[in-house]
Amino acid sequence: MSTARVIHFGSDGFQRVQALQQVGLKVLALQSLDRLRLHLERNAEVDAVLVSEETSQGAEQAAALVRQRSAAPLILFRRSEAALDESRFDRIYASAVPPPFWLFDTAVLVEQCRTLRAQAKRLRKESEAVRRKSEWQRARARVQVKRNATAKKPPEAGRWR
Repeated sequence: MSTARVIHFGSDGFQRVQALQQVGLKVLALQSLDRLRLHLERNAEVDAVLVSEETSQGAEQAAALVRQRSAAPLILFRRSEAALDESRFDRIYASAVPPPFWLFDTAVLVEQCRTLRAQAKRLRKESEAVRRKSEWQRARARVQVKRNATAKKPPEAGRWR
């Protein structure tokens, strides 16, 4: 299986990018909403997005952007006690929480996301195969109906030709 890909959005004053890389994750560090939007539009398969709160408004904007363009788990690292819609995030940690406490949970979320994505891909393939088979059977049935309609009727009983 390929290396998991995560995005770290916001400042990295707590060296989270380095911690993520040390456990084998491929990390893209982004600072602007525009770059986050562009990356999500071009690269649909992101395994998780971690947001370091700089302002509650910036964190909510990042969350809205991620939710619009990805099903990846969304993890927030809070810096303040300002009002924030926490329901947009899958996990929330205080900024000073040491890596061992959030790295394991992040790894579990990433693996769950990847498993679900693989299952969805398999189900899409199976669904497509069933759809193709159904179309083939419907076309075959239409041909048979036409054949039956154009076939000569058998002679009536008791009449010789």
